[in-house]
Amino acid sequence: MSPAQKFYRSIGVRHHEVRTVWLFFLHNFFLGIGTILVYVSANVILLENHPETSLPIAYIGSAIAMMVVGKLYAHYEHLLALRSLAVRVLWAVIVLTFVIDVLVLAGHSVWSSIAIMVGFRIIYLLTNLEFWGVSAVVFDVRQSKRLFSVISSGDMPAKALGAILAALVHAHTDMFFLLLIAFGSFLAAIYILRLTYRSHDVHTSHGSARVRQPQQSRIVEHLFGNSSLITWMCLSLVAVATVAASVEYAFFINVKYKIHSTTSLLQYLSKVLALTYLVAMVVKIVVSRQALDRLGVRRSLQLLPLTALVGVAVFAVVWFSNVGESTWLLYYCALYLTFEVMRRSLFDPVFLVLFQPLNTHQRLQGHTLVKGFYEPLGMALAGVLIYAFHAYPELNEWVLFVWMGLATLVAFGFLRRTYQQYLNELKSALSRRFLETNELVVPEEVLKIVVKNLQSSRVEEVINAIDWLKTHHPEKLAEASTNLLQHTDYQVRRFALEIFIELKTPVDAATLYKLALHDPEPRIREAASRLYGSQPKADVKSVTDLLHHPDLTIRKGAILGSLKNRRFAAQATESFVALSTSSDPGNRMAVLDSIRLLKLNQHADLVSESLKSNDSAVVQEAIQTAGVMSHPGLTRHLVSLLSDKVYWRSSARTLSDMQEAALPYLERAIELSQNVVLLRRVAAICAKIKVPESYHLLTSLVGKPDLSVRMAALKALSHFEMVPAESAVFHRVVQEELKLAQRLLHGSLHKNDKELLACLDYEMDLLLQRLFFLLMQLYDRDVIASVRTGIDHASRERRANALEMLDNLIPRVVYQCLQALVDDIPVAEKVRLVDAQLDVFHAQEPLLTYILHHGETLFSTWTISVALRRWIPRSLANTRLLSQYLQHDVQLLSESAGGALQLVQTQHPEWHQRLLADHPTISDHPMKPSTEAHISDFERVIVLKNTRLFANTPENILSTIAPIMKEVTFQEGQTIFNKGEIGNCMFVIYSGTVDIYDRQQRLAQFERGDVFGELALLDAEPRSASAVVASDVLLFRIDHEDFYDLMEERGEVLRNVIRILCQRIRFQNEKIQTMSVKPNTD
Repeated sequence: MSPAQKFYRSIGVRHHEVRTVWLFFLHNFFLGIGTILVYVSANVILLENHPETSLPIAYIGSAIAMMVVGKLYAHYEHLLALRSLAVRVLWAVIVLTFVIDVLVLAGHSVWSSIAIMVGFRIIYLLTNLEFWGVSAVVFDVRQSKRLFSVISSGDMPAKALGAILAALVHAHTDMFFLLLIAFGSFLAAIYILRLTYRSHDVHTSHGSARVRQPQQSRIVEHLFGNSSLITWMCLSLVAVATVAASVEYAFFINVKYKIHSTTSLLQYLSKVLALTYLVAMVVKIVVSRQALDRLGVRRSLQLLPLTALVGVAVFAVVWFSNVGESTWLLYYCALYLTFEVMRRSLFDPVFLVLFQPLNTHQRLQGHTLVKGFYEPLGMALAGVLIYAFHAYPELNEWVLFVWMGLATLVAFGFLRRTYQQYLNELKSALSRRFLETNELVVPEEVLKIVVKNLQSSRVEEVINAIDWLKTHHPEKLAEASTNLLQHTDYQVRRFALEIFIELKTPVDAATLYKLALHDPEPRIREAASRLYGSQPKADVKSVTDLLHHPDLTIRKGAILGSLKNRRFAAQATESFVALSTSSDPGNRMAVLDSIRLLKLNQHADLVSESLKSNDSAVVQEAIQTAGVMSHPGLTRHLVSLLSDKVYWRSSARTLSDMQEAALPYLERAIELSQNVVLLRRVAAICAKIKVPESYHLLTSLVGKPDLSVRMAALKALSHFEMVPAESAVFHRVVQEELKLAQRLLHGSLHKNDKELLACLDYEMDLLLQRLFFLLMQLYDRDVIASVRTGIDHASRERRANALEMLDNLIPRVVYQCLQALVDDIPVAEKVRLVDAQLDVFHAQEPLLTYILHHGETLFSTWTISVALRRWIPRSLANTRLLSQYLQHDVQLLSESAGGALQLVQTQHPEWHQRLLADHPTISDHPMKPSTEAHISDFERVIVLKNTRLFANTPENILSTIAPIMKEVTFQEGQTIFNKGEIGNCMFVIYSGTVDIYDRQQRLAQFERGDVFGELALLDAEPRSASAVVASDVLLFRIDHEDFYDLMEERGEVLRNVIRILCQRIRFQNEKIQTMSVKPNTD
């Protein structure tokens, strides 16, 4: 690293920001030269003309003039583009400097000196508004915190130079030449500004501000730019400006009293001012950024009023000590120097950062309002107070400091509120900005409209009307029951029957009986038969016929309705028993459904027997039924099915429906099982059981060493409210994750292997996800979620706002590490920043060995595979790491381990023999793939990666898809699927060609690496075209059900697929827009 790079890094400037920082530094330097020369001229003349009265009058006059100019600037800020406005402001400053030059030559009175000081203040305001207006648009929040102190330090050496020149000024003619130099400086500032325009898009719109809730009051809207943040910033700066003007006045007046010679006075002032500006420059460049990083925004803002309070306390001590003039002189110099250094080097840059969360329009408007009106207002207040007491010299000194003390306390309170509003603005900038709506209050008149909708020809209107009446006026449904059951649309009839069963609504028996026997829809026949059997006035013979009807749906419905009806309970039981003894799967499913719906707990043995059935449909029905039985044996069986490849999803859904009744059995499973897949599925179930016991169980899973289990548990916990008593667990895990991040960063250092680095980046992304989920358990969940979304956002400003929100929310150590992890900076810089926050890192083993040692506990399958393929045996102990992978269930790992074992056999035969002796089950050639799957998982990943669909998908995700890819072959001329068939799988071509047809027209031809039928992965709809083999093909088929199982367990797969589909939709939209724009041929 070169000395220049080290210097830029030390002051927080990144490589791509160097030119920008220099442009702003030089721009501010030339502005500083110009303004300080005008300042010197104004102060020299004022100190010659009764400063006791002329200074406060100058403060008041300057404040009034600045307010007027500030309003004019705000007016033109709305009318002109920022690029044009900034240049015009600088030309106005040059003209104003010329006017002051004329006053210096022609005017020698007190009012001339006051006018010159007013002119200086206007110039200072205009240059300040121009400089910070441009920088506020160019830099975002994070850059502002790092760079505002650096770019604003450009005027410090200029002001120090001007202060030294003050010692050389003894006449008005000397000041005339100083002002000529100021002309040149402002011209140079214009040139630098034009260079900045060439490098950056300095632009702001004059559109409306972001909509905010709740609506601001009229006072805030008219006086403070319709922003609570700007309101409190304005009030804060009034108090701070009052204190600043008082400190400046006390310094100048008391120094003049103590040093009577004009020449000595000017020389003394020049030394103090030069020292002040030089110290401020050093503090700005070297100290302020580090201080801000350590203290944060809130404490940095409070340092200035704290300094003023200390100054007031020291004044009281010196006052009662009866010290000499030299001590007083030292006190006032120290007070002025310390206050100005703190104000210019730390307070001003941090205060200006507070504007950044606002949109560009409000940001510039607020800055103009604060600097152009309310800061001068504070100066005017100080001027009025000073002038009011100038006739009482014996009171003036201590009254001034009492005023300063009170203003400082007010500033403390206002700055505290300002910081709170700053946090609120950050939340608003990160929020999704969805408007909340109140529930509609439905008037009684709507009832007539809803009842009328029951006669509508639109099915949706009828169903919605039934649903509304069920809640508000169920008696109206009973009146319309016959008409609804005779509706022409089956959806209306079915929905009405379900509602009538739920409400136990009395319905015309003849109509029900007719539906039960003759309706074409099986579900309607079942519901009608059920409702008929439950009717008190139902005909006995008719019920008997239904209970023994050959149509199973009718019989089942009759059983469900009659078992709860005393008149028919005996007959229903007889029919139920007859069905339960049948070996027919359909009959058994009907029995199980009846047990579930009626909660017949006495039939637990029958349900247990059904769970072991060879018929998958019977087992699925038994799983649902077991969930309502509250039977320990059945619940344990459901938990055991969580490890089953076929039934785990149904079992998980049933256990979720059981709610807290399932938790003791899930907890027992966690204690007894180390099956990672089972633990992840238990976490997903607990996510749907919102009780404290479930939260406790998930917290225990967070502490598990396997990171995939931890991720599943943290995702589940994101649905729960925080429990402060458990925070220690999450704090400990946060530190573990940061340590792992440190290990991964050091492992990435000095690595050029792109594939390995991509794997580490993927692992780091997962780590960041876990960290954010952990932070959700410790801090404001909504804010953390917004921060996480903001960091992934394409907008630079929103990412900066997100990072800034973290800075003010989480501990400094965690924030600094997170900032290093998410910032786009070199790895070496990330390592340096993280090491500075954590303990010194010492690698116990090389990265590849570390990956193999921890395996799937810490890393994904593909990362381990890459490590195995790059691993070099270093020792026998190191070689033994292969034993856990050579016969691994995951084919990708066993394949990669087999390659590594061959390397050991070639390079170290003796280690190879020892490994075989220690592990006899390991053959010389690791397990080969079966004939059903002769293409390796590694090659499958490569094939997927080379498809357009998955080209931008990390191999770590593709490696989870490879195991569910089934190899299928077709001969030339065979049809793979026809148009109109229900699609339930996607195909990837490994070899050969496939033609896509719409009837007899060939639409496209696909070759190796192409994908077709991909929409069927997400939605089983009819195929839109036919696929016919053009030449013998070997395909990979990915089934709909397998892919759904994978997405349910691997959220990253689902997110990636959604991202891909969104990209394709955007591409199609752009294509349609391009096609719709046709050139005019006329």
